Amino acid sequence: MTPAAWLAPGPVHRLQAGGLTMDVAPAAGGRIASLASVSEGGQRIDWLAPMSEACLRDGFDGLAWPKTGCYPLLPFSNRIRDGRFQWGGREIRLAPHPGQPHAMHGLAHARPWTVEQLTASSIVLGLRYVPETDNWPWPFTATQALTLSPVGLDAVITLRNDSESDMPAGGGFHPYFVRTPGMRVQFDAPTMWPTDAGEVAIRREPATAREDFCVARALPDDALSVYYSDWNRQAVVSHDDGAALTVNADDPLDHFILHAPQGQPYFCLEPVSHVADAINLAEQGWGGTGLRTLAPGETMRLRMQLRIRDAD
Repeated sequence: MTPAAWLAPGPVHRLQAGGLTMDVAPAAGGRIASLASVSEGGQRIDWLAPMSEACLRDGFDGLAWPKTGCYPLLPFSNRIRDGRFQWGGREIRLAPHPGQPHAMHGLAHARPWTVEQLTASSIVLGLRYVPETDNWPWPFTATQALTLSPVGLDAVITLRNDSESDMPAGGGFHPYFVRTPGMRVQFDAPTMWPTDAGEVAIRREPATAREDFCVARALPDDALSVYYSDWNRQAVVSHDDGAALTVNADDPLDHFILHAPQGQPYFCLEPVSHVADAINLAEQGWGGTGLRTLAPGETMRLRMQLRIRDAD
């Protein structure tokens, strides 16, 4: 399968626990298609921007995905400049994302996953990747274990290096949260990585007042996208009616992305293991990029929790 292949429609599995419901679409790049609270009176509150019925019914281009739900970032997060880097004494060239020179968001979101286990409130998905021309040259196996409880979601990704040589590795979660009037966001992240015009990180420096969300505040009306590191691995989204969602992450998800496009009904809070273009920044001598190496047979584990509190 090529990265630009159409993601054909497939079964959608609905998980339920207490007042929470979640749809998972394995064929659609291993995506969570929706996550919602349903009150005793039947009122639905979507926390993740729900994938449309049309996308679930008809499928979509794997590299022109809908800005909805949540998908896995593997085996790297965000961008690799010009799709090129040096590793083990050779130059690696990756296929660029359509419309830009950079490789973007890894491979896993553009391929169908398979169901390995399924219960009423949990699902385990699997993906086995075999190298392709102009793409990631290391084979790997990935899993996603998604468990819904009455208080939220526990999501665990694993990435195993199936090759016979060391593999650069990283990943994370890319959720699209519903953006509502009066909503506030809070997290503690003292360090940021400014970007160039191509949205690739170029250096490390302290966050300024514009990027500071240590005290809960509204997202700005203009666009704001920031790569952070050294965050405290917790972010809170709160609403005026008392409803709130808390994002918790475990090590090694010590980097964090806030992506809030202007005029859109969604925003993203992405726990990730490294900054954009970490592999080239590390080669340039920058510390703290989050770049990691998996030895043959070694596995990386990434965990995110979403905790949901309904309105008062």
